[in-house]
Amino acid sequence: MAAGVLPRPVRRRLLCLGRDLVSLPGRLKPGARPVPWSSLHDVGGGEFHTVGRAILNSLVNEAGLTPDDHVLDIGCGTGRVAFALADYLTTKGCYTGFDVAPGGLAWMIRHLPPAAAPFRIVRADVFNTEYRQKTKTRAESYRFPVSDGSVDVAFATSVFTHLLPADAENYLAEIGRSLRPGGRAYVTAFLMTPERRGPAESGAAFVTFHPFGEVAHVGDLNVPEAMIAFDETVFMDWVAKAGLELVPPVKYGHWSGGGPKPGQEFQDVLVLRKTLHAAGAAPVMSVREQDRLGFDG
Repeated sequence: MAAGVLPRPVRRRLLCLGRDLVSLPGRLKPGARPVPWSSLHDVGGGEFHTVGRAILNSLVNEAGLTPDDHVLDIGCGTGRVAFALADYLTTKGCYTGFDVAPGGLAWMIRHLPPAAAPFRIVRADVFNTEYRQKTKTRAESYRFPVSDGSVDVAFATSVFTHLLPADAENYLAEIGRSLRPGGRAYVTAFLMTPERRGPAESGAAFVTFHPFGEVAHVGDLNVPEAMIAFDETVFMDWVAKAGLELVPPVKYGHWSGGGPKPGQEFQDVLVLRKTLHAAGAAPVMSVREQDRLGFDG
């Protein structure tokens, strides 16, 4: 009954407070690593540092990340992966992360451990229904805070699942602009196929979606950004338009039902590569920062 009465932000805050209470004993243990409060910035389930290391392993094993690379963290939040990268990147590597949530970024800056590589953290001045409503800049026109062709590996986990179609198309285009030729991106999304549409719309899948416009499907028609899926063919058209290509296969997640298989993620996982013959491909440029930790915003 409460789910039908309480506004979504209130329900989410109560859920996060419950997670924080459950996590309290672990936070109080001597030597415990800092973990952000869910009520400050919700990063979903799983232990913060364990999930961060798992994503780092995926970047290494699937996207070819090396310790000397320039990494772009799209929607870095509280730095779940940045903590793992702080131990991984060398002085030849560097990190750029951006997000719209100032509270999460502030926590990240306070708690990020010393790192050999320079870290640059940017507050993105982009409209967001939950974190940033006082700006007119929309994600569909946002330019990533990196130079053309300067990034070796970019990643966006649980980002495209909250972007409207025009925003998602622009973010893919920005990934294409940012990557050096041959650079790779690790992206998660909900991809809708004809086989998945029936279970997703009938409630048989783990996630129920409703048609939204011509190319998308959402979990909540009142708050479409809360959870959004894209028709796979349209998403892959955006990928190609951005000068990217799929490094096959798409690793489909178990959100559409059937139960998880060993090693299977909940969301769909794609590894994308900047094509060597992309039109207007820029030479690799350095964006190394002089300071170990810089903050723009």
